[in-house]
Amino acid sequence: MRSPLSILFFAATTALLTSCLSESRDAQLDAVLNELIESNIPGAILVLDTPGANYEKAVGVEQLQTERSMNVNATLRLGSVTKTYMAALALTLVKDGTLSLNAPVSDYLSDDIMAKLPANQDPTLRQLMNHTTGIPDYYTERFYLEDWTRTDPITPDLVLYAIRGLEATQTNSQNFYYSNTNYHLLALAIEAATGEKLHDLLKTRIFDVTILTQTYYDEAFPPGDTIHGYGSPLDANEDNYNFQENTGPDGGMYASAKETAHWIRQLFADDGQWLDIGNRMRAELITEKERKYQGMGVEVLESKTGARIYGHTGSVDGYLTAAFYIPAKNTTLVFHINRSDDEAFTQALSKILKIILSDNR
Repeated sequence: MRSPLSILFFAATTALLTSCLSESRDAQLDAVLNELIESNIPGAILVLDTPGANYEKAVGVEQLQTERSMNVNATLRLGSVTKTYMAALALTLVKDGTLSLNAPVSDYLSDDIMAKLPANQDPTLRQLMNHTTGIPDYYTERFYLEDWTRTDPITPDLVLYAIRGLEATQTNSQNFYYSNTNYHLLALAIEAATGEKLHDLLKTRIFDVTILTQTYYDEAFPPGDTIHGYGSPLDANEDNYNFQENTGPDGGMYASAKETAHWIRQLFADDGQWLDIGNRMRAELITEKERKYQGMGVEVLESKTGARIYGHTGSVDGYLTAAFYIPAKNTTLVFHINRSDDEAFTQALSKILKIILSDNR
């Protein structure tokens, strides 16, 4: 949810960690996680799914008050990693003819809903998924201070109210502008086209098919949701566990790290169950910035040598997550911390990627 995290140091991922060459991959990864805990991050989880060489580690605590240890099997609040599931669902419905990527959203939404969008905005479903609509993001200072109580779930109705009076940023379908509002409109279109609730569609079309038994959508405090997240725009040390930012089609997914890794692998690995959908998600990329691209529900990061990784980052107050597949190493990673500290998270993720790409096993 919110804007995607900037992977500030990904361009250097092909460089070796010279001072650590004599250490094993796992020892290097342990050191990165330990550095996080020493730098005021309460806890962290890292799971690597590498055939024959998996890595699973939880360090620190999941709650500062009780000092309860972080659990590698805990249920994570995935934030915008949710968009990978949403795009996969939408493209499945495109595949069976229920939806059309080229159809304007007005084909699915009522005049009342369309009237709440900025003037002259009628994007296609493709534009909703790759963030080229120009429709404003509902995350603004006004949203925090006036529109949302933080104890209420984030719904499409609330989102449409929150963008009242805001103008579109652009109308050129090739210009990238990340807006969480897009995925609320996508959800409304999906429900209108199918006559079913999004929660039920995700379960029957995605979770059950992929046998995801520790994945939940838009459920307050599902099993294993025990990690407390710290820090928000209103208070750097606030405990956000009881707030309901982790809701809605742009960020309402929960899953264990291992099951998240399994999902990302099924989308993007050559033998993945959902590879045809994953390929469609990354088939028409929009340039976000140098060596960073946006597909339909997928972020693509590229090193200077051309190595690409596929997945998504996620951010809700107090919780940061990255979930990516690295084809060059046939490795899926899920990385999670429970404090809103973009710089610490980004630096650690960069180090983790370097270690993975430098591993010669």
